[in-house]
Order: sequence, then C-alpha cells, then structure tokens
Amino acid sequence: MVMAERVPLDHIRVAQRRLNNASDIYRQASGRQYEDAFPELADVAMLVWSAGVDIASALMRFDGESNLGTSSQRRRYVTGDLQSAHPEKGLRTGWSHLARLHNFQHNLDMPQAEFESACHGSGQLINELNGLLPDGLRLPPDAYAWLLTVG
Repeated sequence: MVMAERVPLDHIRVAQRRLNNASDIYRQASGRQYEDAFPELADVAMLVWSAGVDIASALMRFDGESNLGTSSQRRRYVTGDLQSAHPEKGLRTGWSHLARLHNFQHNLDMPQAEFESACHGSGQLINELNGLLPDGLRLPPDAYAWLLTVG
C-alpha cells in the first residue's frame, strides 16, 4: 500500500500536537528544581525541536517541495532560502536556538539560563515561521506563546 503524500496541514497538525505535549510536560515539571526536572525538560526540548522541523516541512510542502529529505535540508531551507527571502526575520539565529534544544535533548547538558534562552529563541522562530504560512495553515499563537514565558 502506498501512503498518500503529506500536505502542509498534516505537518502543522503534528507540530501543534507536539507543542501541546511539550507545554503539558513543561507545566508538570515547572514546579521542580531544574536539575531534578532535566529528563522532562529534555522531552520538552525534543518536542519543540520536532515541532520546528514540522513547521519547516509545512513551508517546504507549501512551496511545492515533494522531497523533504532530512532535518539538515530543512535547516538549509530555513537558514538559506527563507532567510534570503526574509532577512528581517532572523531565521538563522532562531534556528540556532532550536538546534540548541535538539542538542540538549541528546546531551542532557545545558545550564538553566541557556535552556530558557533556547526556549525563548525557539518560540520566536516558530512565531516567524508560522507568520510565513497562509492564514488557513497557521498555528494558533497559544500553541507556542508559552515558550516565551519559560523561566
């Protein structure tokens, strides 16, 4: 059986689910000391990273890209193609925040202030990427606004 090709909305639905799950995990862990909550925060980082990649995938699909490839190709798309088309948005810097969360997810080694900064920067990136989508595909702001309040 051949799977149907995914459309931008599929990627947005997955991104929203990941962000909702990340928000729930963060709220549950937020009353604990950072050092005691790092397993949960690593999950938050994983889900936010994945949601950012999902939104990049939606934008690529919307632009007619059928072969999404790897997360490296999404990085090149965001920090190259989209950054060139929208230099005022700071997408390259935003992607670096998202990548820091991805690294924390695997290394489990990031000071609290850096985690908070990476969450804020990732929230700003998601906001900028979301704004590049047409109205009918955009995430509701409350799906990612919580990232700006981490800390």
